[in-house]
Amino acid sequence: MANEAPQHRPSSGLAGVGPQAQARRASFDSVARQYDQMRPGYPPAVFADVYAIAGLGNQSRLLEIGSGTGHATLPFARRGLSIDCIELGGQMAAVARQKLAPFGRVQVSVTDFDTWKTDESYDLIYSASAYQWLNPGTRAARIAHLLHPSGWLAVWRNHPARGSGASQGFFLEAQKIYAREAPELAAKFTGLPSAEEIRPEVSEEWLASGLFHHVQVRTYAWKTDYAAGEYVRMLDTHSDHRILPDKSRARLFDGLAQLVEEFGGKVTREQVTLLEMAKRCS
Repeated sequence: MANEAPQHRPSSGLAGVGPQAQARRASFDSVARQYDQMRPGYPPAVFADVYAIAGLGNQSRLLEIGSGTGHATLPFARRGLSIDCIELGGQMAAVARQKLAPFGRVQVSVTDFDTWKTDESYDLIYSASAYQWLNPGTRAARIAHLLHPSGWLAVWRNHPARGSGASQGFFLEAQKIYAREAPELAAKFTGLPSAEEIRPEVSEEWLASGLFHHVQVRTYAWKTDYAAGEYVRMLDTHSDHRILPDKSRARLFDGLAQLVEEFGGKVTREQVTLLEMAKRCS
């Protein structure tokens, strides 16, 4: 599952569960292989920090919600950890199972966390770019119920950030194409935030629930370069682009690819990964 397209400020951590949100939530499965190839994953420091803050070890048991194709599963699997993965999309799960086959302590189940039941309990429950798709009215309580006393919750996702020079100019010019071909997306654009403007999204929710404390927040700035074809293939894995009418999406991508070529054949996507963690109240 995913954060949204790099031209647009990400939606709030309370995405809701309306019909459009449900359609967007399910849209990733049809491009599972492309998603696995084109999504950049997360900085290694995220996994090192989660491991250290949560005090994980060989006997720790993890639950990943919205595991997708395994971008956030593989780094923990390589550490030998036991991980139960929940994924809504069957094709996404199939890609993950193939990738994670060498790791016998990892299981991937196709199910919806909002209705899933288990008798297990976990030392860490984490969700990478998927927490915003869970039911905001029940997610914190459901997760707390599944954690061991003093277990940890970790949530992170990538946020587009304002760059400089040619990169910033590209995104400004891109809005003219969005306004013409996808005005519903252009209307949501409020400008890219600086790294310093990207603020915690969900930890206040956890504190307000009374179920979590010891909030930890970390940010990681990084960037990825894309050629024209790579850029539009990456955008085609984002839910707000996936649900556009086919002809509108094709015209949008043609225009953006041409724009990348006009900017020297490469676009740099600057982004910040925001990690939020909290400990269950024992």
